Amino acid sequence: MSLLAKASLILFTLIARTLAALPASYDVAWTTPGVNGSADSMPLGGGDIGINTWFEDGSILMYIAKSGTFDENNSLLKLGRVRLSFQPNPFDHDTFEQRLLLNSGYVQFTGKDNATAKIWVDVFNPVVHVEIDSPEKIALKVAYENWRFEDHELVNEERNQGSWGLYTSKVRNGTTYADSIGFHENGVLMSHRNDKLDLWDFQLKQQGLEEHAETMYNPMRNNEFGIFVHSEQLRPGDITNGTYVNTTFKAWNLDTKTARKSFKVNFTLHQAQTSSHKEWYDGLKNVMKSAINATQEASLDWWRDWWDRSYIIINEDQGEDDPGFQVGKNYQIWRFLMGCNALGVWPTKFNGGLWTFDPVYVNKFRPYTPDHRRWGGGTFTAQNQRLLYWPLLRSGDFDTMTQQFDFYKRITPNAVLRGQVYQGIDAAYFLEQTDNTGLSNVFEYNAQYYDDDQNTPRPDFFPEGELWNVWLNHMQDTANEFADMILQANIYSGYDVKPYLEFIEYQLAWFDKYYTKKMQEGTPWGLTGFEIPQLYTVFPWPEYGLGLPNLTYAINTYLYDTETQSYHGNAGWKQDVIWLARMGLTTNATAMTEQRFAPSTVCKFPTFKGPNFDWTPDLNHFGAAAIGLQEQLMQTFVGNDIRLLGAWPKTWDARFKLYAPHNTTV
Repeated sequence: MSLLAKASLILFTLIARTLAALPASYDVAWTTPGVNGSADSMPLGGGDIGINTWFEDGSILMYIAKSGTFDENNSLLKLGRVRLSFQPNPFDHDTFEQRLLLNSGYVQFTGKDNATAKIWVDVFNPVVHVEIDSPEKIALKVAYENWRFEDHELVNEERNQGSWGLYTSKVRNGTTYADSIGFHENGVLMSHRNDKLDLWDFQLKQQGLEEHAETMYNPMRNNEFGIFVHSEQLRPGDITNGTYVNTTFKAWNLDTKTARKSFKVNFTLHQAQTSSHKEWYDGLKNVMKSAINATQEASLDWWRDWWDRSYIIINEDQGEDDPGFQVGKNYQIWRFLMGCNALGVWPTKFNGGLWTFDPVYVNKFRPYTPDHRRWGGGTFTAQNQRLLYWPLLRSGDFDTMTQQFDFYKRITPNAVLRGQVYQGIDAAYFLEQTDNTGLSNVFEYNAQYYDDDQNTPRPDFFPEGELWNVWLNHMQDTANEFADMILQANIYSGYDVKPYLEFIEYQLAWFDKYYTKKMQEGTPWGLTGFEIPQLYTVFPWPEYGLGLPNLTYAINTYLYDTETQSYHGNAGWKQDVIWLARMGLTTNATAMTEQRFAPSTVCKFPTFKGPNFDWTPDLNHFGAAAIGLQEQLMQTFVGNDIRLLGAWPKTWDARFKLYAPHNTTV
């Protein structure tokens, strides 16, 4: 290769890398702290860690969350709250700034004389790094705050954070058992081990599966998780008590050994199903060893590659007041949240992901602990989860889709067991409201009876194993979408489907062995819920759309079918924005897309919207929005055709990188 050719190649590579970076204007920057505590927090993360961070009363606070932290109630527990306090305080001044540097995936606080506090997550090791630099010597106090310092009985709707489900007086409340917390070496060590399985035992008895207990998959069994907050520049101090918002806590305080200009504090996280606490602790030490020499550069490279993989950037020179600019910016921010758990074993949850905050800011009638969210921590509602993972096809995030595929792979044996026990057929009996075990949560299994206003017992004719809930029964079809998603990933990229063939085959067998035979004996149900099944033939099953026959059937159904009119909407899991894009109704689709991606009016962070039907931040709200935006820009569901700008408005100028079938990049 000639010198000129080499120089041209280098120049082209540099230009391509520059073009792949997001605009600096996509950073989220605040020059004043929020006024609603943790509700005005800023998210970050990496690997499988999620952090909310905010500035309040002169301190930097953080909630720490990690994938897989399922407790004995199947709640997804946080690992605690950390508070950083300074003396003198360089951040409590008019020069305050808090910034999410989106391209680099970290948050930085900047204060007086350019003092900084950088928070970043090691993508490849579950470690959070806090790096503080000040032009003058300061003292730092790090408080590890924990509200699970004693056993706590879940009350009323608080139980909805786990798999007890909605409140009913007919089932006793569960108990969140205390964490183990104490000073350890130069830090604070917290761990939570599931020694009791009250919920699991109740579910097995309720659902007639007790004799199979020891052979069934259960991610709660022997699950242990925790955090080690430590710094060579700090030493254990005192233990104090306090209240944040409406929750009492204890704080284990780490004090400065000697005032200095820089500090480094690490939070090392670990979660595993182990035979003993010692085995778990040895795993924590291994994490520390593997991360001891880690620098931020590897994580920065990962985020650069993430943004280089795919993007949709719209009207980038128009600024914050332009709706199209906000669509492009907040689409990328939603993708950032998905990237924060991209390497996680467990899928990002639709109802808040790893970034829930004090629930009273979401619903004033839920004054519970920061662990609370509606619709559970270990319950993965299929209808909602799919909207987070369909758009990853077009963004080429096939590696991240694996976590959702593996979810079904793990619970397939339990689902097959359900089919054998309840129906005597060799097929997977999945549920719509399914736990990470493949079982139903407690309330939904007998909802019509547990509902104190109904008291409707399970009828003799109603099948065992089915959800006795008129909103959810006989809804095994959503798992078909995940089966199709796996096959589509193969068509797009050559993704290896072999590990998932058991799931796919057993799922399809259910419809052959149950629906085509057993359901002929039943009576059809009437309309329930707020769905429009007629338009599922537009998405997710593309029988109608641009380039397909009889498109007017779908358009007229959307516009005029009297059964559908009251069910239209543009929040949460509603699919109107997707259908409008696929049908080529540009004006309507654009209006909905702009509304969906408009910055939040309930939280300071732009994509912390909700609760809608679920919780805040409502991630399936933005999942549906992402699918709609992608479909406006590019459609690929007709043969091998790629249709660009099928529902794209003339007012949006864009540069983009998306993926299409057969290893095609556009």
